[in-house]
Amino acid sequence: MSDQKIDTSMMYAVHDAFQRDMDRFAGLAERGAALDGPDVAACWTRFTRFLHIHHTAEDTHLWPVLQERVAGGPGEAVLERMEREHRDLTALLDAFQHDPERHAGRLRAAMTEHCEHEEELALPLVQNLLTPDEWNAFGDEQRRRLGIGGAASFFPWLLDGADETARRSVLGHLPPPVRIVYRAVWRPRYLRGPRLPALAGV
Repeated sequence: MSDQKIDTSMMYAVHDAFQRDMDRFAGLAERGAALDGPDVAACWTRFTRFLHIHHTAEDTHLWPVLQERVAGGPGEAVLERMEREHRDLTALLDAFQHDPERHAGRLRAAMTEHCEHEEELALPLVQNLLTPDEWNAFGDEQRRRLGIGGAASFFPWLLDGADETARRSVLGHLPPPVRIVYRAVWRPRYLRGPRLPALAGV
């Protein structure tokens, strides 16, 4: 086990983006706005795809590794909670699609609570029990599932509305040539497409 501190800043950035979009989808639903138009549907598809990739990578490359380290200890209950909350969120996402106005508040609250629980309960386990290589394997799995095409929309989406500190932190994880592509190609293309800030009136 390494004593090197693990950089979990990307987890916080991803959580912020999920909560940002969830707030906007819920706000649209609570105002009675139509969510079945092509632009909102495209934003929803993008959001749920990134959420599915993130949660799947946690389920396959993060929780199982931690499970080996916490077996029989108090951390076991934390991991069981994370897995249960993933299942609950999946069910609420499906319910929201069928009746957005009815389920908007519950889904928004569940998303916020899950992100908070991961940050307050699971990330300390990551810091105490994982090696940097094991944490990086989790990140590599997300990148593998995204692919280069997914990354082209993921990073502009992730940083949509982010402050300068967050932008510097996220872009600092990218190699310099990718940062150039992000600024010259990915972000301008993303801004030309459907975006929730415009659709949600924020």
